Amino acid sequence: MENADVFGSSTAPLTWHDFLERMRQPSAADFVKGIKGFIVSFLNNAPDPERDSAAVQEFLSNMEAAFRAHSLWAGCSEEELDSAGEVSFNLFYSMGSLLHDIRG
Repeated sequence: MENADVFGSSTAPLTWHDFLERMRQPSAADFVKGIKGFIVSFLNNAPDPERDSAAVQEFLSNMEAAFRAHSLWAGCSEEELDSAGEVSFNLFYSMGSLLHDIRG
């Protein structure tokens, strides 16, 4: 699987598996809903590289702030919080190739 290295290559303490385990917790439901909502809204708009780039950057920034404020990440080190952002970025990096294929 080509994208497996994107998720597994990080030396940060929060792994792809750790991230998914936290996102499976009932208290992460708003995160999951937000991610799904972002993807749906992203796919429903015509491609616009500048707008799309700004939207992804804003979403990732908002996610990082939400991670920092959420009880699932309470007590995490700065490195773990940075890793959550990195995993989110890697998710969207991988999603980018899928979106490119969908949008043409």
